[in-house]
Amino acid sequence: MSIKDKAAEAGDKAKATAEKAKQSAERAYEGARTRAIKAYDGARDGAATARRKTGEGLESNPLVALGAGLGLGLIIGALIPRSQREKEALRSVGRDINNRAHGAFDAAKSAGEAQLKERGITPEAAENVARDVARGIGEAAKSSAGAATEAAKRKS
Repeated sequence: MSIKDKAAEAGDKAKATAEKAKQSAERAYEGARTRAIKAYDGARDGAATARRKTGEGLESNPLVALGAGLGLGLIIGALIPRSQREKEALRSVGRDINNRAHGAFDAAKSAGEAQLKERGITPEAAENVARDVARGIGEAAKSSAGAATEAAKRKS
């Protein structure tokens, strides 16, 4: 066999190996993508359930609903990555939102305290319930994030 034939044979083997590697990478990508989509859908469904339950509890206990809403917002905010360009572009918008959020929080707090007072519930008892709800949401978020990470790491 000539050197030219050997070189051609080696080239063919290299092409075949490269094609196999490409196909393997495509399968791994699709598997990871599918797992990530499933994890995202699960987290989204969990958030929808939490949102529904928060809405149902709003009339009966506004401070607990407020705490759950804040917790859900923190979870969603933590899951959405931000680029440097977004941070720079939204800096003033963020300040405005922050100021409005503080105003909304103060109004909600006053309304909630009035409702609690009417029902004879102490602010401390309501705060403990809200803290327990927020802790539960945080634990659920950690668990969801861990499951999504593990699912994405698993091979197809």
